[in-house]
Amino acid sequence: MRLVWVSFDVMGRDCLAAAAESGVEVAAVVTLPGPIEPDRSGQCSFHEIAAQLGARLIETADVNSPETVDAVRDVEPDLIFIVGWSQLVLDEFIGLARHGVFGMHPALLPKHRGRAAIPWAILSGLAVTGVTLFEIVDGTADSGPIVGQVEVPLTRDETATTLYDKVTAAHVELVRRCVPQLLDATAPRVEQDTRRASAWPKRTPADGIIDWQTRAPYLYDWVRAQTRPYPGAFTFHGEEKLVVWRARPVELADDAPAGTVVAVDGETAVVACGEGGLVLEEVEGAGPLPVGAVLG
Repeated sequence: MRLVWVSFDVMGRDCLAAAAESGVEVAAVVTLPGPIEPDRSGQCSFHEIAAQLGARLIETADVNSPETVDAVRDVEPDLIFIVGWSQLVLDEFIGLARHGVFGMHPALLPKHRGRAAIPWAILSGLAVTGVTLFEIVDGTADSGPIVGQVEVPLTRDETATTLYDKVTAAHVELVRRCVPQLLDATAPRVEQDTRRASAWPKRTPADGIIDWQTRAPYLYDWVRAQTRPYPGAFTFHGEEKLVVWRARPVELADDAPAGTVVAVDGETAVVACGEGGLVLEEVEGAGPLPVGAVLG
């Protein structure tokens, strides 16, 4: 079996290494052209692993372009895997693989199709999420038959950082379990129940702005859901942008206008919220904030 791998992120690179261990021949790796963009969460280079595997490296910003389709066709793939790629593949690309094109999604399909699954899992208050390996049969998102799933529990203080690591491990587990089944044609294909499908919308860095009128416990979730490797929750002190990487909620004895710094201990500030307060434990982009400063 000849495999083509499509990815641009660390999660996809870890899964590629796991797939190669199964004995499949990695014929080509499709990835974004460099340099690494600092605002693209998790982006990494595939040059080294492609060289190690003896795979052709195909760099493209458009996986459906005629040039990319021709390059993939040239290596005559049996299987194509798409792991960590933000663009949907279309019919011509899907038709390149003799035995199917497969994707992975960090949620338990058919629930929670769409984008930004790790932040949304925390923002939605899920106790359990997961990863799904599915066959891509058309140009719609996350809708094809399910090959395998792994559940991932969330702790009460889960962050995007810790959940990203858990989800990465679940991706690798699925690859190790299911690639051998795909190679010997024993992998299941379970149609998704569209009646139970739901979808999360795309998030952009601008969506991370903090509304200080929000209750403090939810702003705690807001910060946890968007911390590294994502762009982070943020606010402003005057014209200066502040990225809040770590915070925790507290009760406040006295009311204060939302967004007001009500206490300072060294570089740690307490900010009044719509209800309660938020302790800013790690902030990027500012020196110590004075009591009385207004954020927003």
